[in-house]
This record gives sequence, C-alpha cells and structure tokens, in this order.
Amino acid sequence: MRETYRSEDNKTYWTKRWDSIDADEIMENTEKYPLKYTLEAISLKNENQKILEAGCGAGRILSYLYNKNFNVVGIEFIDSAVKKIKIKNPKQQVYTMDILKTTFNDEEFDTILAFGLYHNFQLENFKKSLIETKRILKKNGILCFSFRADNIQNLILDKIKNKKEDIAKFHKLNLKKNEIEKILNDENLKIIKNYYVVNMPLLFHFKIFRSVDQKNFNEHVGRKKGYSLNLIGKILNNLLLFFFKKHYCNIHVFYCQKNN
Repeated sequence: MRETYRSEDNKTYWTKRWDSIDADEIMENTEKYPLKYTLEAISLKNENQKILEAGCGAGRILSYLYNKNFNVVGIEFIDSAVKKIKIKNPKQQVYTMDILKTTFNDEEFDTILAFGLYHNFQLENFKKSLIETKRILKKNGILCFSFRADNIQNLILDKIKNKKEDIAKFHKLNLKKNEIEKILNDENLKIIKNYYVVNMPLLFHFKIFRSVDQKNFNEHVGRKKGYSLNLIGKILNNLLLFFFKKHYCNIHVFYCQKNN
C-alpha cells in the first residue's frame, strides 16, 4: 500500500479538473477502458437492470448507457460536473452525491460501476465506501470498479509529477492486487474476475508514441476515444503489458458479486 500526495487536496484537484472541461462526449471506443469493462459488467445481469455509475465525472459512460436506453443513474461529488451534464442533457438522472453517504434505498441497484473512484479515499474511507456500496446494491448484484495499482509505473509517474516541496496533501491510494482482494473478502464481496489494465499508457506521455490524431493532447478526445498509440507504441505497450503486467498496468479492474 502506498499513498500519493500532491500540493492540492483531492476535492480541489477534481474541482479544477472538471471546471476546465465541458461535459463529455459519449465514449465510442468499446475496446478501451472504461467502456470495455462497463459492457462486460452489464452483460452479467438482465436487460432490465438498474445501474448506478458512482463517480461519473463528466459523463462519458453515463451518457453512453443513457443513449442505449439503460435505466442508469449517475452520482458525482463535484457539483460543477453534475451541472454540466444536466445542461447537456436535462433528462439524465445525475446527482451531486458522495458514495460515502448516499440517499438511495437499500438494495436499489442491480449493477454499480465505480471507475477511478475508490482510490480517491484513504484506506478507512475506502472500506466505508464499500459498506455504503453494498447497502445500495441488490443481493447477487454486480460491482465493477477500478483501483490505482501500487507498482513501478505509478511510482515513476508520481516521482515525475510531484516536486518534493509540493507533496503535502493526500491525492490517491495505491494498492496491490492481493491487498484489494483481502478487503473485498473481508466485506464478503465475491470476486468474479479481475484484470490488469492500462488506462493512459506510460508511452502516451511521450509524443513520439501517440497516434496521429492525438499528437497534441486533448483530454476530450482521449476521454471519447481512449488514449491511443501509433503502431510502434502499440507494439511496445503490448509487450510491456504481456511480460510485466503487474508493474506496467496502472489500474486493477475488479468484478464482484454481493453475497448478502
């Protein structure tokens, strides 16, 4: 387990991030995180399921599911992001809410998605957020979430991004796969499967390896299409992930089922 610290607290970071961009376009690349894992998660339940996306951010997955006529609700703790989604589509069910304490009924949702959410909490609050997630998830319901990996790649990125004098406030929690597994087992969440996943590849940080349409970084394009590499970048990325997946992935993705 390792904690990442930066100059701003977590809420300030996300407020600035979501304030700086418009509501997302619908994500379109079904082979990229997180849409790839969203589709796999919802395939585990029936078509009439009620879905919650916890930590929906600027709405790329929420909007995708809404446009596919799923019964989906989104929550996000940064109010400006919620307002932007509502302006873009007033009919979407999206609310300013913290997963630590929601206002939903017990066992309200068949499937809960939480991409890039739980690692924003320190360990005790991560565990508390799982308890609240379990409360609003139906028996035998599916939880699909991602969590930042405690490995060499993320350690290197943290060293690059953070100056010593700026490391003051908690930013993210990094956990190893076995540490996440233990927490899930303690909470009686049955692990169905898990993956080592690359969201933004390490090589994407180097312009020479980016695809032509993403040479100049544009977050909206990356969030819509996924962060894409050119042919050489893809080959190197696949080799690194194949031989060193524990150290080269930047997130773990877990699928769990609530037992009681």
